[in-house]
Amino acid sequence: MKIEKIKETIVPILIRHQIKRAGIFGSVAKGKATSKSDIDILVELGNKISLLEFVGIKYELEDLLGMKVDLVEYQAVKPRLKNRIMSEEIRIYG
Repeated sequence: MKIEKIKETIVPILIRHQIKRAGIFGSVAKGKATSKSDIDILVELGNKISLLEFVGIKYELEDLLGMKVDLVEYQAVKPRLKNRIMSEEIRIYG
């Protein structure tokens, strides 16, 4: 799936859930996705939400995109991976 199509599809969900910013990283961002790839999405939450709500957003995105989503908060990125992930990130919202 192309980045623009992903953006068009998920931005309304991000807005509804008061996400401040979002980006894509990983194989989709690098143009190396296969039919078995998931979409790695970074998000900065606007408000504190429960784990159940966070997982609900993930499932909602998966349903809309028709593929698995790995939803990660910016502040939850492990320090040893942060530089690589941030260098790959393609901002799609915020």
